[in-house]
Amino acid sequence: MRREPRPLTARQEAVLAVIKVWLAERGHGPTVREIGARVGLSSTSSVAHQLGRLEARGLIVRTGRDWSTCVLCEEPPARRPGLRSRGPGGGADGYTRPAP
Repeated sequence: MRREPRPLTARQEAVLAVIKVWLAERGHGPTVREIGARVGLSSTSSVAHQLGRLEARGLIVRTGRDWSTCVLCEEPPARRPGLRSRGPGGGADGYTRPAP
């Protein structure tokens, strides 16, 4: 039995909205302090916690070490039951043919 993912909390939605607007306006991600100032969180660790939860859900990803390098991820395609990916170049048995 598969559980439906929990909806985003109000705080997670606010953090995600700040990131979306910031990226659209400036072309790079906001810092942890900038996010905290926009959503009303003074603790950088609580902002980092919210960012970590969004990253774990696959909504944002960091391209570097800092949170200011985060970018939005596209929605993953819905999986159809019973179908498996064979990977890149996989044949019917999941293996690729050796190069001639």
